[in-house]
Amino acid sequence: MVDDISIIEQLKAVSQAFKMQLPEKGVEITRQWSAIKKDSHDLVALEALYRLTHNLAGAGGTFGFSRITDVAREVTDPLRVALKERKTGLTATERTTLEGPVKLLIELCMNPSDDAKEEIAPAPTYFPELPSSLHAPSKLIYLYSESDNGMDTLIENLQNLGAHVCQFDTRQTLVKAVNEQMPSVILFNPISAGNDFHGLDLTSVIQLPPMVMLADTADFKTRLTAVREGMEGFLVKPVEASSVLNLVDSFRPQEETAPFRVLIVDDDQNQAEYASIVLNQAGITTRTIYDPTEILDQLAEFNPELLLFDIYMPQCSGIELAKIVRQMDNYVSVPILFLSVETERGRQLEALQTGADDFLTKPIRPKELVSAVKVRAWRARTLRWMMVRDSLTGLFNHAVIMERLSNSFTLAKRQESPLSVAMIDIDHFKRINDNYGHSTGDKVLVSFSRLLRERLRGSDIVGRYGGEEFLVVLPDTTIGDAQLVLDEVRVAFAKTPFTANNKIFSATLSVGIADYPHANSATELLDTADMALYQAKEQGRDRTMLATPP
Repeated sequence: MVDDISIIEQLKAVSQAFKMQLPEKGVEITRQWSAIKKDSHDLVALEALYRLTHNLAGAGGTFGFSRITDVAREVTDPLRVALKERKTGLTATERTTLEGPVKLLIELCMNPSDDAKEEIAPAPTYFPELPSSLHAPSKLIYLYSESDNGMDTLIENLQNLGAHVCQFDTRQTLVKAVNEQMPSVILFNPISAGNDFHGLDLTSVIQLPPMVMLADTADFKTRLTAVREGMEGFLVKPVEASSVLNLVDSFRPQEETAPFRVLIVDDDQNQAEYASIVLNQAGITTRTIYDPTEILDQLAEFNPELLLFDIYMPQCSGIELAKIVRQMDNYVSVPILFLSVETERGRQLEALQTGADDFLTKPIRPKELVSAVKVRAWRARTLRWMMVRDSLTGLFNHAVIMERLSNSFTLAKRQESPLSVAMIDIDHFKRINDNYGHSTGDKVLVSFSRLLRERLRGSDIVGRYGGEEFLVVLPDTTIGDAQLVLDEVRVAFAKTPFTANNKIFSATLSVGIADYPHANSATELLDTADMALYQAKEQGRDRTMLATPP
């Protein structure tokens, strides 16, 4: 992320550039207003004046000249009515009414005040770091427990699934730990959630992570107490480790930690640069174009996850641009945010009918801009995440994992790097369904999927091949290293207890591994790994077998 001082300096530079351009804009407003006074129906001059005042109304407040914004709005609104609604010139009354505001706007532009009371210098706290990814190698969990009853089992199961758990029995030690290192979540296990419950009292903590209550009952009173004490999650004991980790994932975006990509289209260079600087400081990658006719090339090259359009541009309006984007199948679901000085809600809603997602009114504060972009970009990324995932396990579905296998093989062959592929099967899974029910079988599948996500690297690719079979692709990994990693997974899974019908049971795995360069194609990799899996099951299950090179 760019240094905070550098960010402030950049924003000051953009603000100064805006200020230096104001006298020139004042001269241009004078010229267009003179033409309009000679002919109130000169639509060319009216359009030029509208564009000038529209940009000033949006940019003035952004760069600390709020008086310019207020006066420019007084001029812009009647011009819009004449041009956009009536599509005629100004009436004599409108021209007389505008005379005063136009002269004042010219004066403010020709002699811009140095007293920019709203100069933008965004504080770093506006822009929190991006959350950890779904595939984080380890989740740090703090457990504050007023009772040890049942907690040892939960801690052990969480650690089997790859989480790192620290337990605390005093608020002082918990506060100190949170201030030193932020966990993914705080689990709170109170003795009682009745009238004597006073919560965690973490007012001295600099920044709070999500908190989850582990409760004995799920009645309304207990849930209300949890909400009032700032708990974002609620789980009823006995608590399964996979439920805790799934809840932690719901607090964070479900995709890789790559920065969001935002394409900004605004003919006002100062405004576009301002938005770009603010978003960059928040860890968001931006690309800016000032000519909307360039958007087709930029969509293909940059592949943005969100589009930020100025609604009024002379070559092509933001509304027209949104309609063009929505006609393209690849970008139907990409969020579009409009930026404009338009404040009338009816006209905003009319603009949103093009398929845009929100309407941000200029001038917009840095915090508001970043929040609006992040919320919608996360939502879009999560929707894409869901489209390629198995609904039960959250792993890649069959079609996607096969595509990723093919791509990984092509890359390994091109780079002459090792690639290992594993087929994994849950042993005697039918017996689990028959003995304990399909809902319990689903819990076993979800728990194993969670174990894979937590134990493997972010670069490893995991998918549900079908039923109780899973496919794991490990790039840049020899077959020996793959065996070490997957044996750890296999042993950890065998130690994970499951409860059903008041009975505790466990399950085991059979694993078959093949590798490139011993296999000559992605299909051969899959087939040989499947053969190795078959051998593992034939030899007694609960083991890992390596494919015999052809």
